[in-house]
Amino acid sequence: MRDKLKQDSIDSLKAHNQARVDVLRFLISLIDKRELQLPPGSMTETEVLSVMRKELKNKEESREMFLKGNRDDLVKSLDYEMSVLKEYLPADISDDNLVKFVDEAIASVGNNFGLVMREVLKKAEGKVGGDRVSKIVKEKLG
Repeated sequence: MRDKLKQDSIDSLKAHNQARVDVLRFLISLIDKRELQLPPGSMTETEVLSVMRKELKNKEESREMFLKGNRDDLVKSLDYEMSVLKEYLPADISDDNLVKFVDEAIASVGNNFGLVMREVLKKAEGKVGGDRVSKIVKEKLG
């Protein structure tokens, strides 16, 4: 994934699309920073997707704040950045599959919220945000 991001950054630079270059370079820097926090060689595709999802969530939260502050210029900028990020993220898992993962996790580890969350997120391999998983786990356990 990182190689694809770097190549797309180069292609965007050649196409004089500076806004896209900036978004991709920032994303690459976040991924590189995360890799430095991990033991050497342990950066996985799931970890890369996790970094990307976290950044998308941060941008969505910022967008909400800018909307409240009537900063349409910044909202438009964030919308573009989010659209670029979403191009690289895989499609989310359907709710039916997610419920199935939750049911399987509850059957294997019991009614412990943290253990169920860990199992489901491991099975989902970065294809779903923790907030969606948390909501379904709470409904099942609650």
